[in-house]
Amino acid sequence: MATNSQINKLEKGRAHFAYKCVENVISELSKEELSNYRAYAEKIPVMILTNGLGQTLAFIKAKMNNKEEGSSSTKKGSAYKILYEQITEYLKSEIPAHIRMDEEEDLVEWVVSCDVKKYRFITQEILAFMNWLKRFAQGMIEEGEGAENER
Repeated sequence: MATNSQINKLEKGRAHFAYKCVENVISELSKEELSNYRAYAEKIPVMILTNGLGQTLAFIKAKMNNKEEGSSSTKKGSAYKILYEQITEYLKSEIPAHIRMDEEEDLVEWVVSCDVKKYRFITQEILAFMNWLKRFAQGMIEEGEGAENER
């Protein structure tokens, strides 16, 4: 069983990693892309709880690869791509307890190949990280009209 100091260390690690993720995108993305990033960071935890982790990650991967000409999908895709990469980087980092992705693995492939117990643990870990990411995105990125509603 984890002690309070281990739990605090894990939460601080998640918070620091999430803060750095949001801080980095603020300097890299346009206002519309930032608005999309914030909206998707808010949506992803709900999508995971509603649809499951595997389906949510498959949705994100499909959206980040969607490149229709003449639309803003490439901007939406870049926000999804960044979030997918940030989740992947987090799971490859030293922060998550008891799990770690190998460097060469793809996030979706790794998640769907896990046993049920590990899948649940990964889901909880990603939700905990995404809750920090969502809060920092809400606090550091101004809400705008660039984000498009989609399902």
